[in-house]
Amino acid sequence: MAGAGQTVILIAHERKLPELIKLMKIQQPVFKEYRLLATSETGEAIEHELALEVTHLFSGKKGGEIQLCGLVCTNTIRAVYFIRDPENPAADEPDISPFYRACDLNNVPLATNMVSAVALTYWLGRKIAAPAAAGDSRESAACD
Repeated sequence: MAGAGQTVILIAHERKLPELIKLMKIQQPVFKEYRLLATSETGEAIEHELALEVTHLFSGKKGGEIQLCGLVCTNTIRAVYFIRDPENPAADEPDISPFYRACDLNNVPLATNMVSAVALTYWLGRKIAAPAAAGDSRESAACD
């Protein structure tokens, strides 16, 4: 089980959820290394499609994103994926605004679209994908 700082939050607006699941399927070894937290809708879809264990909090309609956002401030979250649909957001979909502030204040990387999600996944998996580079001291401590 992943320790403190080894938890990833996953949220996606309904129309973007298939894209997040596709990324997670391709990069499943990376996501298996982390404790996964999600709103109930996102968590159920990930479990159904990928058979990964996901801890579900409330649904977005019942404030699950607020629960997850609060966790960002606990210094236990490694990264946040909040894949949003800026063109067609439904009125009842989770609001990303609090995540911007919480992630910025706590230096937690936040992916809001698929390009940033791919980059974040690469960053999360860099030590998994290249164990031979573990002795490589070129990365600064600020990047860990």
